[in-house]
Amino acid sequence: MRARKRSEISESLRRRLVSGLHLGLLRPGDRLPSVRELGREFGAHQRVILAAYRELERDGLVEFRPRSGIYVAATAAPVLGMLPAMARRMVEFLVEGLSFGVSATEMPERMRRCIETLRLRAVCVECNDDQIDSLCRQLHTDYGLTSTAVELHELDTAEAEAEIRRADLIVTTSFHANDVRRVAERAGKPWIATSLRADMVAEIARHLVQGPVYFVGTDPRFAQKTRDIFGAMPSGHNVRPVIVGQDDVLLIPESAPAYVMARAREKLGGLPLLARVPPMERTFSADSAREILTFIVRANMAALASQLSPGTLNATRT
Repeated sequence: MRARKRSEISESLRRRLVSGLHLGLLRPGDRLPSVRELGREFGAHQRVILAAYRELERDGLVEFRPRSGIYVAATAAPVLGMLPAMARRMVEFLVEGLSFGVSATEMPERMRRCIETLRLRAVCVECNDDQIDSLCRQLHTDYGLTSTAVELHELDTAEAEAEIRRADLIVTTSFHANDVRRVAERAGKPWIATSLRADMVAEIARHLVQGPVYFVGTDPRFAQKTRDIFGAMPSGHNVRPVIVGQDDVLLIPESAPAYVMARAREKLGGLPLLARVPPMERTFSADSAREILTFIVRANMAALASQLSPGTLNATRT
């Protein structure tokens, strides 16, 4: 095993910690593996592991307890959304803006115009209600797109064709790329097939090797789709789909990793499971996010450059 750099180990530990908190497998105050244990796992000197842990300590994610060990910091969960790393990236972004002649005070308005000049519409295509809902939610919450749903098996209906004509973008997952490509080319519409975050897939793969991983949805078709997505992984037999209203959610072991779709959370109310498993708010990979944002920024900048009328691109000025 090659020696790994401190930065690589620190980032790997950061992802593992964030994922563990997300899945409910870690809680503030939980003890973390020792420097010696991680040294063996990563094939690195203990000084390198200690330096990686110290970086996470500076970010408020872990805490050192003398003669006791290293623990998840009590403040880790609230800090996850605004790590110092994000602040550093923001500074670099503003510095780059200065090189293009855009002051730091101008940048917020420039950015707003690049994403909000047009009210863009997306059609989300999938084969089950849980994934359709997830696509629509993320496009609206994270990207500001107005989203409507179209079932895969209804893609060739007159109703679906009408929705697609009104849309600026068609969004699906890689499983249905060929079907959506055909419809998009026929309608002359841009389309994107999203993929899952690499770190989330890696964590699921790691947990599958260790035992059952539960995926909670509301549509019976979601069960088969989950097996299709993760069943080919090593230990894919440990995939456990659970459908609300059909399966007993209370049978999910408290210590088991679980993913709960947004529609399922709404139906489950105040079950203890929801308290330990945070919502799955962002599943798009960085490449998918980049594709979506490229489309949005390009459309808005074109509108700004040519002062498009309200009906152009089937979009409305804000």
